[in-house]
Amino acid sequence: MKKLLLTVVLLFSCLGLYAYEKGQVSIGLGAIYSPIEIGTDYGEVNVDNTTIGDSHDAKLGKPGWGGELQALYFLNPRVGVGLSFSDQYFASDLSSGWYVHNHARIQNYMAVGHIFLTPNSSFKLYIPLAIGAGHTVYTKDFSEKGDRKHHFSYTGFAYYAGVGVEKALSSHWNLGLEARYNGNRFHASSTCRNGDHLTVYPRANFFSLILRAIYTL
Repeated sequence: MKKLLLTVVLLFSCLGLYAYEKGQVSIGLGAIYSPIEIGTDYGEVNVDNTTIGDSHDAKLGKPGWGGELQALYFLNPRVGVGLSFSDQYFASDLSSGWYVHNHARIQNYMAVGHIFLTPNSSFKLYIPLAIGAGHTVYTKDFSEKGDRKHHFSYTGFAYYAGVGVEKALSSHWNLGLEARYNGNRFHASSTCRNGDHLTVYPRANFFSLILRAIYTL
């Protein structure tokens, strides 16, 4: 019995000891969840009515859901570089400052780097870093009927940084979990039907959790 238990422990301890090799390519498909907190660094934006000199904060919407496609090329077992595309939608929610409904969609096009701290471990801990462009479309609805919507669109600098862990399931499949802080520049304007001029700024930032299935070629 002791020998059997020892064998099982050894098998589980060795499970997933697949280090990435130089020249390998991985393809990851992830599901993203982004909670919204209070403040312009955590899921809100500033909205100024420059015509009447009024200013409020407003949510991006409800917590966001989306997907991400990512491809990495490994320079060595510790460093992978590549590209990613993500698309998230924040459903309509009542803003905390303006008593109107808001929703947003954010698409990110990023150059990505993963730095693995424990490349030979069963659980591979890594630091994800990325820079690129973010396209944000933000909508404010000033009526319950949905006939007074104002759209704000902006494409600008985006980045993210965080921490992640991968578990190798076989020589080709990995499961990953990643937490990161996303930064998206955002500055756009719109004129209401009554002539009031609205400006939304300065960023659309938030935290995200990503659950990712990864296949290594």
